[in-house]
Amino acid sequence: MKRKKQQAIDLLQAQVPDQQRQLESLDRRLLDYYMDLCEHSSIDEDDPYDWHNLSELLAALKQLRLMRTYPVDVDKVHQVIRLREGIWQQESGIWKHKGGGLSQPGRNGNTYYMWMPFQVFVLTCMYGVKAWVDTEVPNGTRDLLPTERWGVGGTIEDLRRLCTDFTLFAPRKTDKTGLSAYNNFLYFMLEDDDSEIYCCANSQTQAKLLFNRTSDLIRQMDPNGNRIRFTSSEVNWKQGQIRRAQLWALSAGGKAKDGLFGQLCCADEFGSASYVRGRSDMGALVNVVLSSMGPRREPMMFTSTSAGTISSGPFVDKLENINRELLNELNPQPEGNDGRLISASDRWMILPLCPDEWQTDEEVLFTSKAVRRKVNPALGVIAQNSFYEQSVADSRLDPLKKKETIAKLFNVYSSGKVTQWLNADRIRQLQQPRRITDCTLANGWRVFCGLDFSRGDDIFAITYLAVDYKRSASMAGHFFADMTAWVLEETMKKSPNRPLYEKWVEAGWLHVCPGEVFDSTYAINELAMTREHGVDIVAFGYDPAKSRQPINQLKAWLQTLFMQNGSAADVSNIIKQMVVPVSQTSMTQNPVILHLEDMILDADPWLTFSQNPMWPWQFGNCALEVCRGDLRRVCKGGTANGKIDNVAALVNATYLFDMTENKI
Repeated sequence: MKRKKQQAIDLLQAQVPDQQRQLESLDRRLLDYYMDLCEHSSIDEDDPYDWHNLSELLAALKQLRLMRTYPVDVDKVHQVIRLREGIWQQESGIWKHKGGGLSQPGRNGNTYYMWMPFQVFVLTCMYGVKAWVDTEVPNGTRDLLPTERWGVGGTIEDLRRLCTDFTLFAPRKTDKTGLSAYNNFLYFMLEDDDSEIYCCANSQTQAKLLFNRTSDLIRQMDPNGNRIRFTSSEVNWKQGQIRRAQLWALSAGGKAKDGLFGQLCCADEFGSASYVRGRSDMGALVNVVLSSMGPRREPMMFTSTSAGTISSGPFVDKLENINRELLNELNPQPEGNDGRLISASDRWMILPLCPDEWQTDEEVLFTSKAVRRKVNPALGVIAQNSFYEQSVADSRLDPLKKKETIAKLFNVYSSGKVTQWLNADRIRQLQQPRRITDCTLANGWRVFCGLDFSRGDDIFAITYLAVDYKRSASMAGHFFADMTAWVLEETMKKSPNRPLYEKWVEAGWLHVCPGEVFDSTYAINELAMTREHGVDIVAFGYDPAKSRQPINQLKAWLQTLFMQNGSAADVSNIIKQMVVPVSQTSMTQNPVILHLEDMILDADPWLTFSQNPMWPWQFGNCALEVCRGDLRRVCKGGTANGKIDNVAALVNATYLFDMTENKI
């Protein structure tokens, strides 16, 4: 997919200059949006200025192609942009509202807002491009309507809005509701005289939110209710008015309405609609409304949604098909044809604001500010970075909050699918009376050390993975894992695991650290003692999300060891190679998990464990979270009290071995 993204970037950079004048004639912000796509898109995972995903680039390429292929109604675009934002002028470099427009709810009451570039893109996609559609009515059989012409193929052609299906796939705090409500407003005020607009949602509450927001916009056109009738569930024109448009709120699972004649179906938060026994109430509601649109010249399906915490649903299927179809934009497409409709697939468009598929791992989402910018172009305008920071911090403590944050703020489907892993009995069979101090360099062993640092209520874990580098005809027993673990004194007093902890402390398998904060000096002393026994630790792997103070102490200790034999620069380089941050993403962990399974499940297992009873206990608490692309990462499989810290450290240690294999 990275290769395809680079193709998309190259195509955009080649095409945008040729269509620069056309983009600017529609709105300067549309050109700004395309220039931003060209300048801030990359396949480098560490690029802080990679602000756009592959599907967004492909959607932008599609819109450029459509504007080259079909007539563009510049006046219509100007109308729909101006009608809400009104007239603005710059004064001393600051844009100020001068009149007109529709006020929107804000932090300090109703106010006026200018459209952001990505919103201008949405409005242009929906209202800017038209196409000559064959009515299949023979020329000369009736008078032409103002929008029609005699077709060269012998049948009447009608100039209609091209887009009949638009999807805004964006996270919370991108003004999806505001844009949806304005779209409803346009249909009520400007489209067919008898427009029927339906606010469809999974729940009555959600449907009413959108309905009320739309009603507030319409009321600004008739504040005294002289021409328009407002009720709690319907807005329509009063008798005697030329227009007969209606606005309704419909919720999934409710009684189906008969006699609908929809022109606009606004499906709000469609992405959260799941399949239950093969059907979806929300999907059924949407289909009822869509099936009523047959006689409409210019119908519209407008989907405004973020991702959900479901694994399957009607929108999930639709999004998958859209992403697959968008890849066709990388291949040459037919253009021209006097503006006649070429393909029905040209009638749908999308703006997908989400990470690229290689950025959907939890730690990448939570730590990359480039990903935040990629999913939320309104960052700093509607949502603040501090809001994301707090949401991430809360999510690290609450698994349910984590799923919601990933789905709604980062716009990634997070089904939370979890599968079982290695059970405790399997690990017990591999335990043997050996400790890490038996695995010395003199006997041919090299050791990789995984670290997992406690945040307070967890176990502070050190895991040793010893590798026998002596030549052997068999891999049996080639690897050996031992552990050391500490628990805070205050934590143990309150923990539901206290009976287990006390038993292990008494037997010497678990250690207690006084106070409420772990003193990493204990870990350094443990490592120093292990080294003094002749154990050669060649590398240390740690989770960078929770490591600063202990890692600084570890590096300081290593520096004291090596300074006697080298320069400061040499020592710094050695420590950099030895102390390695290990990403906790599924892309990193999946091959390591496969390696551990090979070692443990082999008929003649390669990996054995010390007799520490915490090994089978922690493995029994483990599960595998299945992420996108069927990649897996280790997670807790039971309650929050089931610790897995030493297993997580074992994954870090095994990653180090895999990374340095044959390089020691």
